[in-house]
Amino acid sequence: MGRVTAAVFALLLLAGALLPGCSKDQLLDTYSAAVAAAGNIGLTSGLTLQGERQFGADRYTGTYSAEYKDFTGRECPFGGTMLERREQQYVQVCCTIQGQGDAKLVWQCGAAEPVTLAEGEGTFSQTAYLSPGSNYFNLELEQFTGSIDLRIE
Repeated sequence: MGRVTAAVFALLLLAGALLPGCSKDQLLDTYSAAVAAAGNIGLTSGLTLQGERQFGADRYTGTYSAEYKDFTGRECPFGGTMLERREQQYVQVCCTIQGQGDAKLVWQCGAAEPVTLAEGEGTFSQTAYLSPGSNYFNLELEQFTGSIDLRIE
């Protein structure tokens, strides 16, 4: 994705040089929007999610509720890539896992080691700081049968 971002930025710089009247702020806003759009590629499509997702104020927040039957795989209901998040930088992550098999909620923040926010059965609550760059909340499941309710606000 780094090459794509660099290519988009180069094209925007070229467009700014060729188009009179484009300010640096307009170019940066356009670049930021392009980075955010590219970051949406990491999210699991609503068509392939096992459950129901409702986005909140942006693609980093919302609710997700799913029922699984012997499911193995990974879903990414929330997250993205941003240069700067205009809303709050902290989000509250609440997750309830009920069922059998392996299930965990993992937060991937940039190139840092993934952080497990919830694992096994129970109700979990954590605060996450969304730093500039990529932030994704992934459900990693192995032969899981049960339900997961996730709320990020």
